[in-house]
Amino acid sequence: MLRDERLDSILRMLNVKGFATVPQLCAQFGVSPATVRRDLEELSERRLVHRNRNGAVPYQEHHTEASVHFRAAVNAKAKEKIARAASELVEDGSLIFIDSSTTVLSMVSFLNERKNLTIVSNSLMLMTLMKNTCHRLILTGGEYYAPSHAFYGSLAVEGIEAYNFDYAFISSVAVTEEGWAAETLEHSVSVRQAAFGHARRSVLMCDKSKMNLHRPYNIIHIDSLDQIITDDPVYPVNTATPVIRV
Repeated sequence: MLRDERLDSILRMLNVKGFATVPQLCAQFGVSPATVRRDLEELSERRLVHRNRNGAVPYQEHHTEASVHFRAAVNAKAKEKIARAASELVEDGSLIFIDSSTTVLSMVSFLNERKNLTIVSNSLMLMTLMKNTCHRLILTGGEYYAPSHAFYGSLAVEGIEAYNFDYAFISSVAVTEEGWAAETLEHSVSVRQAAFGHARRSVLMCDKSKMNLHRPYNIIHIDSLDQIITDDPVYPVNTATPVIRV
């Protein structure tokens, strides 16, 4: 297959699936990871895809929200370290909120080490990941948004506001240079703000790829948080909020 034909095929595959990882593209086209990354770099330069070292999504998805399956593969090792550190904050018997981000959902395997938790979430995927758990699970309900496998809107916010959480764990797609945890989509903000507004302790979990980025909608300023967990060795700086670096 000629390179131009392969590039066209990659675009068609991304438009159908919504995302593709580098290994998937290697298997599909019988080429090396280095070749796939060069292809994705060219498509990215043409503004046809949004890429990272793990794969790509169609360019327009960068302005909405990438599939949860794609996001789960991005910086997976860092997310696991952050999630482990977050889980160590949780005590037996706690009532906690977990959002629909893949960083926070990485906590679920570590929460099996705790006893008698009540976990509230807007994430349908959480219910799948913890279907055999002994913990009490509560789904907020609301308007379903397929790319995130999660619920948003006024009903989701009302469901969250019914509780007083010991901890609210969220992630964001960015932490801006000005110190705001920020989102691409407006509907993602209200759910997270509701959780932080009804929690004794608010925890932001973000890997270094999200630091110093710009996104249009602010959730909360990092100075208003109780804890930040990140693998970034430097950022955020000049904040009074305690930072756990993993």
